[in-house]
Amino acid sequence: MGLCIIEGTKLVEEHRDKIITTFKREPYGIVGVAKIPKPTAPTTPYIVLDGIQDPGNVGTILRTARAFGFNTVYFTGDTADAWSPKVIRSAMGNQFGMNIIEGFESVPLGSKLYIADMQGGTMTRPKEKNFGIVFGSEGSGVSEKIKAMPHEVISIPMKNGTESLNVAVACGIILHGWSQ
Repeated sequence: MGLCIIEGTKLVEEHRDKIITTFKREPYGIVGVAKIPKPTAPTTPYIVLDGIQDPGNVGTILRTARAFGFNTVYFTGDTADAWSPKVIRSAMGNQFGMNIIEGFESVPLGSKLYIADMQGGTMTRPKEKNFGIVFGSEGSGVSEKIKAMPHEVISIPMKNGTESLNVAVACGIILHGWSQ
């Protein structure tokens, strides 16, 4: 579906030409006007998207996270915008039922942080329920800023010489395994 989400009625009036262009460009000609939800208190488990730039991957991760009960998602500065039309389309609008928080400055009090990486340890589900998982950029992985925070590194065991997986696929595997 083609969506153009713009916050506030005044902005709709100011961006009338952009909306009309969206109608012409998108085959479905659908425009949605919605207020972007304000973040609430973080819940656990949570995920952190660190520099994931592909809107399709970000949207897929949001939809997957919500399906497995990871309702709080932190976005670092280089991550694709959660409210861009492409992300909303690939997430099927699931972010409207999630807690999207811009920035990740420190590990939330009392939670344990895991970083998904190709060079990590086993992917055994933690016993505690108060944890978060960081998924890094498709090209460069997790930022040094987040690696400097207390964490444990996990990875998905793979066979047949496979070196890596798409970040959205890896996220789906980990979230499924850790939501059981």
